Parts: sequence; C-alpha cells; structure tokens
Amino acid sequence: MKRFLSVLMAIIVVASLPVWAQNNDDVMASTANAQNANAGPLHTVTFITPDLAGLRKLYETGMGLTVSGPHPVDSEGRAAQRRLWGVPDNLGYAVYLFRRPGIDGTIQMRVLVTEQPTPPMRDSWNRKQLGPYGMGFPTLNVYAWDQALLTLGYERAVPEVEVFQVSAPNGDSYPVTEAPFFGPEYLRIIAIGRGGGRPQVGAYDKRTGRGGPVYATQIVPDADAMVDFFTKVLDMEVRSDRTWAEYEVPFRFTLIHSKGSQTGHTPLVEYADEHEVAGLAAPRPPNRGMAIWSYSVKDLDAILARAKAENMPVHAGPETYTSPSFGTHRAVTFIAPNGFMIEVFEPG
Repeated sequence: MKRFLSVLMAIIVVASLPVWAQNNDDVMASTANAQNANAGPLHTVTFITPDLAGLRKLYETGMGLTVSGPHPVDSEGRAAQRRLWGVPDNLGYAVYLFRRPGIDGTIQMRVLVTEQPTPPMRDSWNRKQLGPYGMGFPTLNVYAWDQALLTLGYERAVPEVEVFQVSAPNGDSYPVTEAPFFGPEYLRIIAIGRGGGRPQVGAYDKRTGRGGPVYATQIVPDADAMVDFFTKVLDMEVRSDRTWAEYEVPFRFTLIHSKGSQTGHTPLVEYADEHEVAGLAAPRPPNRGMAIWSYSVKDLDAILARAKAENMPVHAGPETYTSPSFGTHRAVTFIAPNGFMIEVFEPG
C-alpha cells in the first residue's frame, strides 16, 4: 500500500518537509538558487487531438492565448519526433503552438492535430481518474474570468466559484479563489487567484490581470515515485506536500518546482487506492489528451548521468534537430513512473 496521508484539519503541512519550507510564510516560496538549477520550469505541454477547433475556442477565445500553425517540420525533424514520442509512421499530424506572447514564464502549448482520432486517455472529468488533469491560469479577478467562460458556454466544474483558506507554514492563512471549468479532452482549466498579499501562482499580464498557463497537474497512483523522479533525475524541489480535506475524499497534494522558479510548476494529486479510478489509454503519445511535459535543461548529459544513477531508462534519444517549439536542440524522453512522457531538451 503506497503512502497516503489523512488528517482532520482542512490543510496541513507534512512533517517530512524540509526545514526551510516549514519556516517561510508561503508554501510556494523557495530558498533554492535558480542559478544552480539545471532543469527549468515546465516549458511546454503537448496535447494530442483531432479537434483543433475545440481547443481554439477554449484556449484562444476563452483564455486569451495566441495560436500559430500549422508549423512545418522537415523530414529529419519529423522522423526524430516520431522516435522520441513513439508516434507511428502511419499517423499524420500537424503542429500548432498556443502561447501568451510577451509574458515570460507562461507555459507553451504544443498541439499535435492528428489526421484521425487516437485512443483517449480519459473518458470523464472525474477528479479521481488517473492521468493528466488540467492546467492553471492565474488572474487578479477570478469572478470576471468565470463570467466570461460561462458566457462562452463552458460549464463550471463546481456549483459556484470556490474560496478557501490555505494555511502557511508559519500559521498564517490566506485566501485562494478558484473557478475550475470542464474543457476539451476531459481536461480542466482552473482560473486561480491568491489573496492576502501573496504573489500569484505564476506569470500574468499586468495590463489584463490574466496569465498562464503556469502549471499542469496530474492524478497519480504513487506520488512518492513521481517525487523521486522529479527530484533525483531532474533535480527539482518539493515546495509543499500536504493533504487537502476540503473535499469529500481527501487527497495528497504535492507541489514540484524547478529550483528557484516561481512559475511552471507541476502539482501532483494522489488519492488512496480505494478511491482511484483507472484511466484508459496510457498517458503518452500517440494517445489523445495531454501527452507530454517538456523541460529545458542547461546540461542534458548531467540529466542522463542522474537518470543512469537512479536506474531510470531513457525512452528515446538523444536526438538533435530543429523544431518550431524549441529551435535547434538536443532531446531525450523518459517514461515517468505513472507512464506519462517527460521530454528533456538542451537548446542550441
């Protein structure tokens, strides 16, 4: 039985947190030096879908991202992508990019629009179904974004905008406001704002008060194994590891960041075994849904050495090629302990 925490209070800080995390007043703050980080924040999230129009309506019209594409990829680059991602030769796809231009620290969406449908990873918005879950978008006014999405015809995942108090390690608390919505491919988007003088959860446009995406999250069967992968192979840090009992079924919630970063993080959620709902197809290409998380690194060889030391096999690569997503770069892919694909690339 894997570790699962349960507590009576709504939110607690797990005792196993590092001392520095227990002594600051913000669960998202870091004392690590970003200059010592090899892996950067989450750079790109890849979606696989035959439904470009559905993604454009939500992420372009609703969330304010700019869409470009289809982007040409030469034959050598296309062959490298197929090897890295495990996309079969008989599956055609076009590459589109969704971005929030001019706002550093937001995650790029890379969308592979397939010529025919592939097996889906999810078949419901059940929050306990294993696999990719959604992405977060910071805003100074959750209620305004909520109304805009409702006007577009999107369904909020909860009856009303949620406001709850988060306990800081020093005993203080501050409000978090969230409006989660159902999106294409059974994935959620979350408009989120932090109060109490805390910074927002990631980069946003000061002119509009809206930003993101700044994080992507998954429901995982074994958070400990995922933490080991991100900290021991990618050399990232755990900012917070706690249980949320705000909902009927409590869950473990773990925040993983690149060292020193304030955006591009990866929350992981774990339910007790008896509450988990199995996913469908494996959470990676060529299957339909959120399929890859990609991280830029300063030294890919150092990552490969760490992976070898941890007995983590390389799924594919290294491959060197030029792509519209990363320019000229060298990349490898791993299969994380939950079966999800992680891409690591070194620019240049």
